[in-house]
Order: sequence, then C-alpha cells, then structure tokens
Amino acid sequence: MTAPVARIVDLGPDDDLFPAWCQVWAAAQHDDRPDDPPRPAREHVALGRELVAPGGSRDGLHRAAVADGAVVGALRVLLPLKDNTSVAYLDVAVHPGHRRRGLGTALLADGRAHAGECDRTLLIAEVDEASPASPGRAFAERHGWTCDLVETRRDLVLPVDGQRLAALEAEAARTGGSYEIVTWRDRTPDPLLEDRALLERRMTTDAPHGDLPVEEEEWDGDRIREYERSHVARGRAVLSAGAVTGDGRLVAFTDLQVPLEQPERAHQGGTLVLREHRGHRLGARVKAAVLRDLAVRFPEVRRISTYNSDSNTPMVAVNEALGFRPAGHLSAWSLRI
Repeated sequence: MTAPVARIVDLGPDDDLFPAWCQVWAAAQHDDRPDDPPRPAREHVALGRELVAPGGSRDGLHRAAVADGAVVGALRVLLPLKDNTSVAYLDVAVHPGHRRRGLGTALLADGRAHAGECDRTLLIAEVDEASPASPGRAFAERHGWTCDLVETRRDLVLPVDGQRLAALEAEAARTGGSYEIVTWRDRTPDPLLEDRALLERRMTTDAPHGDLPVEEEEWDGDRIREYERSHVARGRAVLSAGAVTGDGRLVAFTDLQVPLEQPERAHQGGTLVLREHRGHRLGARVKAAVLRDLAVRFPEVRRISTYNSDSNTPMVAVNEALGFRPAGHLSAWSLRI
C-alpha cells in the first residue's frame, strides 16, 4: 500500500495541530528511551511562544509533516540572534509508525532551506544515542553531517548514598579554601546576577565542545533573566548552587532542572568553575549542595541525568564519585551549507 503524500505546514504553539506535533516528539522519545518520560507538551508550547515573542535572544519556527490530516513528523528551527548568527539549530522527529518513508529527509531539507533563507551557513543538530544502533546517527551520516562532539550520558539513581555524599563533601571541604556555598531556586540573587552571566559566557569557551564550530556566546544579566523565565514557563523548577568568594563574587555554579509535571527524573544543567578558581574542589561542593537541596525540596525525584564529554575528566570524576553511571550518549553534528 502506498504511503500518503505528506505536506509540510507552519505551526504556531496555539494552533489546533500543535498538540499532535508534541505527540510526535513524545512517541519518538519513547521509542528511543522507553523507560524515560517524554518531554511534556507544556515545554514545547512555552518554547514556541518564546520564539514568537519580541525582544528575545533567539528566533525560530515549528513545522509539521501532515498526511491524511494527521501530524506524522515534526521540525523545529532555532536561530540565535545575539551571537553565532551564522548558525541554525535543527530538531527533526518522525513518528515511529511513519518512518522510512522519506519524511525525515523532507523535513531536514525544509529546515535547511529555511536556514539558508535566513542567511545561516552552519546547521547543528543533536542525536540522543540510547544504544550504539541509534537511528539518528545513521540518519545524520546518510545526509553528510559531521559528528563534532560525543558526550556520555550518566544517570544517578536516588536517593544518593549518604555515606558516599558525606565522604565527598568532607574531602572537598579540605581543599575548598574560603568560599561560601549558597543555593537558590529559579532566580539568581541580584548581587550574583552579572557573575552568573559571566559563568554562562565561559561555559561556551571553557567547557569541552569537541570540534563544534561555534563562537563564544553573549550573556548579560538580562539574558540570564530571560533564561530563568523560560524555565518557569516550561514548568521546570531550577535548583542552583554556587561558590562565592569572601568579597561576594560568584565563581562557580551548577543548575539542576526538575520538570514539575514529571518530577521523577531531573536533568543536570550546566556546571562550571572559573578557570582561575579551580583546584579547590568547588565543582564537587556545589554539586553536593544542590543534591542536598533537591532531597529536601523534591524527594520524589528518583533519577538525575547528566551529559559530559569524556575529555572533561575533572567533572566526570566528580559525577562518578557521586554514583553517576553511563547510560548512553548524546552526539552533536554539523553541516556547512
């Protein structure tokens, strides 16, 4: 039987077909990782509204492949506006029941064409590789993309072993120097805001990025506030911990994101220690502090996922000391157009 011909249409976050667009992502994510809850539709809707709102740090669009009135494929294109203005980030998903019919290829070509119309010359995409036979990797290779970065996903099953955590904290404190460890939720305290922006900027230069051809990102206090509002709109609580010097400067941070609709699995966001303050085990101290805070605020969380390049040996060592164990990979791919 011949597969119905699909048409590609623009979607807004409040369009009638957008819930079905979200369901395509949920089905694809469930097929890749059946033990993980898919991303809630609320997150896709919030991001869609963010992209069409004026004054943000990025633009973008959503498109759907529609066959016989049903959404069978999904495309999202993100366009940075404050930096990396030659880059377009592409996300493509096809419902598992409609794969191998050319839908992914058509959506990828559509995203590439839109990026070109916006004067973008570099495409970047990520592939969640739950197993070595990931269909996303084969798809990227078939279309001539280059794999520039591979990160290992590691999962921590909660509750964390109390003795393990206490031992790590005690060891880190012995070399921690005169830093105060502070925690907050959702909104960076005003006195730390500009330092938090500097840390986010340094994340784009100091953390390993493999061979990804991206430039330093522009971050300031306003962009941090935009980032924070975005997480709240998506229904995420963000627990943070930081290391502060005696004169009040924030020099290390970590973020932990908890989806409030599905709090069983949390996601480790960024963690960074400024280069000039390394060697004091601050990464271990802030990670331990946010785990302590998580246990009090969200005891229902049962698993945390984090991603690190294997070349980031200090952070990998901290994660493994906490009990994180490998659970697949995430690869980043690029294509010049």
